[in-house]
Amino acid sequence: MGTVFYASSSPFPCGANMESSCNYLEVAPNGWNGKLVDCNGCGGSPDKTSDWGQSGIGTGRGYAYCTGMGDKNQIPNASGTDIGSGYANTTAMVQNCVPGDAGQQVRKYHGGGMTDWSLPSLDELNALAYYPNRNAIGGFADDSYWSSSQSSEAGGGAFAGDQNAYKENFGDGNRQMVLYKDKKFGIRAIRAF
Repeated sequence: MGTVFYASSSPFPCGANMESSCNYLEVAPNGWNGKLVDCNGCGGSPDKTSDWGQSGIGTGRGYAYCTGMGDKNQIPNASGTDIGSGYANTTAMVQNCVPGDAGQQVRKYHGGGMTDWSLPSLDELNALAYYPNRNAIGGFADDSYWSSSQSSEAGGGAFAGDQNAYKENFGDGNRQMVLYKDKKFGIRAIRAF
């Protein structure tokens, strides 16, 4: 099981169609995605992490937000940024991206016997980035992590916003920005309940 990093006294919408109510967000522990590896090129973080494993779990290369149809096109229903929208975004990603991409990886995780793990929305990722006990959870690199929130903003290059999604840097003041969906960054599974 993971760690609860966000609690709300008022329920927030959550679930695949945003029709359920949740009060908490839980983050998967370090090691959720295979063996721990040195995070090569991840902001010089000395920690070992599973968040950057790919191509034979634990190689430290990171994951693309999406390749395939969703890479250069807007993915329907994957633009929510609010707390609670990560699961809906991830469901849309899984339907429009190829196996091995960020959404597919977090959906494969079944920690605690739960099958509702997802990539955090932008606001969920921000709550995790500012969680005061994040270091106690362990394994976070001082580098960028993908959210499940795609963006219609142009950014990261000359192409239209359909090719972009939000990421957050955990090492330089928690800066959020949009970049191409085929770029590779860290991912950490969360769930709302």
